Amino acid sequence: MVDAGLGKAMSTSSSEYGQGDITFVQPDYNLNKGSKFETLTIDGVEMVFIDTAGTEAPAGMATYIPSRQALWTGEMMYHGMHNIYTLRGAKVRDALKWSKDINAMINAWGSDIQVLFGSHSSPVWGNQTVNDFMKMQRDNYGVLHNQTLRLANNGVVLQDIGDAVVKALPESIQKAWHTNGYHGSYSHNAKAVYNMYLGYFDMNPANLNPLPTSEEAVKFVEYMGGIEAIITKAQKDFDKGEYRFVATALNKAVKAEPGHQAARQLLADTYEQLGYQSETIGWRNTYLSGAQELRIGSQPGIPKTASPDVLAEMTMGSLLDYLAVKVDSTVAQHKSFTLNVILPDIDETYFVEMSNGNLNNGKVNSERLADSTLYINKSDVTDILLKKTTLKELLNKKQAGIKGDKTVIRKLESSMVSFNPAFEIVPRPDQGQTVDAHLYS
Repeated sequence: MVDAGLGKAMSTSSSEYGQGDITFVQPDYNLNKGSKFETLTIDGVEMVFIDTAGTEAPAGMATYIPSRQALWTGEMMYHGMHNIYTLRGAKVRDALKWSKDINAMINAWGSDIQVLFGSHSSPVWGNQTVNDFMKMQRDNYGVLHNQTLRLANNGVVLQDIGDAVVKALPESIQKAWHTNGYHGSYSHNAKAVYNMYLGYFDMNPANLNPLPTSEEAVKFVEYMGGIEAIITKAQKDFDKGEYRFVATALNKAVKAEPGHQAARQLLADTYEQLGYQSETIGWRNTYLSGAQELRIGSQPGIPKTASPDVLAEMTMGSLLDYLAVKVDSTVAQHKSFTLNVILPDIDETYFVEMSNGNLNNGKVNSERLADSTLYINKSDVTDILLKKTTLKELLNKKQAGIKGDKTVIRKLESSMVSFNPAFEIVPRPDQGQTVDAHLYS
């Protein structure tokens, strides 16, 4: 991580479970129930809240403080373009609603506002300056949305839409530095807008059912005349600074022959150059991380998100949905069962069914006819997930109980897999096959 541009580190807690927990708890009060605006007085300060759900996040708000003529914008506005799609992976955000909600703030408070501040970056001072800033931010997301769809309706496809939108930017937006792509980018945000409305398929039959990536890479290398021919051509383009296609071609080469040192080294150098030239932080860090993984492999460093508060607040239905994602259907198809899960401490019952390789669950009013029934407190389920106890220990201590077919739990456990968060993205070097390792010493 070179610099997130938004802060040097996450805010973390220290608890009996260890440092670094990312924690959230359920709110005590829900704002804007059915209305766009709501006014509350908190600790003697009047605040007006605007519902911005469906913009930067599924739930969100901005807050105007009339006594200070100050608007806190949350994640809606900062000195740069935000992500309509996050490179880490998340649902696509609605650029049109983003633009309209900023416009609603202008209409509500534009005549009075004197200072704007947000979750990130510096405040903006003075009524005219604040209004100019807000209007430019509004139009930035509006242009992104509308020009993406204009171009798509003229036949510009997903792979081309990012470059096309950049070319379509009005001069005023290009020159206003606080609209630029330091966090999000016009390129990947335009692709997000395209994908939200039109999906990934551009109607070109060649893109409908391509080979899996590894098989495609082998055929690509074969068609190009072998890996040595690719490296020769790639080196010439690298020397000319044509890094984008060099990355595309060498990615195929390394995927097909991951043990080829020269291909691995040149691709890492290419990613590095693309990283150095990237204004967008997410792009820069993606390129530089890719270069590092090609040279010396993946490095540890995964934030701990499963904190006690997060797990305690998850519903049993959500936890069962999570277990369903861990089920390997090729194994589970042979291990059908039905199960009641009764949670005495919160007075809830769930009916769980493994069928056709899929784990289904639903909250029910009462116990159903099933192969087995598990009695367990929701608080103990949280402790199992935190590895403070096990189901076996709870059963031995009679803090939990099973009625009926006791093999059901074993069927479920034997159907599930453990995720490997350090899965390979770019081909890692084998033991003793690192390149330019001294760069990271």
